[in-house]
Amino acid sequence: MGGLTLLRRIAWFGVGVLVTFAAPTSHAVAGGRAAYFYHYMEPAHLDRLAASGFDTAIIHWIGDTLGVKGARQLGAFVARGSAVGIEVVPQWILQQPSRLPKVPADRRYTWGRGTVERDIPCPLDTTYWRSALLERADEILAAAPGTRRIAVDLEMWTGGRHHWDAGACRCPSCVSEYRGGVKGKVDPTRLSGLLAWEEAALERRLVPLLRAFAARHPGVELGVFDLDLEAFPHRALARALARTGVPTADWTECTYSTGSPADVAQARRRLAALGLPKVPVHAGLWLKRFRPNALPRIARGLRASADGWFVFTTYSLWLDPSQLQGPYLLPAAPADYWTSLREANTP
Repeated sequence: MGGLTLLRRIAWFGVGVLVTFAAPTSHAVAGGRAAYFYHYMEPAHLDRLAASGFDTAIIHWIGDTLGVKGARQLGAFVARGSAVGIEVVPQWILQQPSRLPKVPADRRYTWGRGTVERDIPCPLDTTYWRSALLERADEILAAAPGTRRIAVDLEMWTGGRHHWDAGACRCPSCVSEYRGGVKGKVDPTRLSGLLAWEEAALERRLVPLLRAFAARHPGVELGVFDLDLEAFPHRALARALARTGVPTADWTECTYSTGSPADVAQARRRLAALGLPKVPVHAGLWLKRFRPNALPRIARGLRASADGWFVFTTYSLWLDPSQLQGPYLLPAAPADYWTSLREANTP
């Protein structure tokens, strides 16, 4: 999702368990209507969303931690959402730069013939997953204790590759573990079984973390952006969710530029193959890709094929167009989009 990677970078700097083995369930309401935007916007934005037929706000929290100010902001969003009938779903990107100094220096994503992504953690680093996923969830849910759904994104906002999409990690720790501790220089590009081994190893690491999540936050849904993505950490996470029975949902970006029900069907097939045949799929649309008059028809198609739909991002409708640029500047007036979105959200 190269275009979305660019969006996420701009968003960053400009300021998608039950301990049993039961099939995962969800709190998602069929036909849910969600809007994605950023934590630094005002709670009053929820009033506009409610008036336009939305019932869910996916709020992306950009910083590595909430802090006192962020906790107050989240509380204000939740309170306002409750008043106007909007469910707040806090969301964050797994990549948390301030947590990397806690990780050993040799635990960095390494691909090809030794390209080291200094800003990207090794996908098999359990310490990093615990910090960026489990501890961050603890912080969010402590600040908003009534929250029933949260969402994470495995996308990385820096580095030459995203989603760990260059394949297996070939850092010294991964190679050594794969070889059973056998010492000696080896060309990691010749380790043909490394990718499959890492996918299985990551699944084994994630299962106890997800069980810990479930024990701390019973029944809370852990949604994932692009859970259907064909990358080995996404596949491992999907299988771990299936094994633990953690309530989950797929907020898929595969429809961002197409709006096609066929892409929803493909996402469902991928998830079913990973053990998640009944997980809700929420189909996303990137507002910039569509003119207002096309949105209602496309939204109806997605609502008929998915369990809900969401738009990325109503930040583009928050500021005056003169203050927007690049991926946030829309091809028509914000008022036309609001009118179109109200129609798209009408049953």
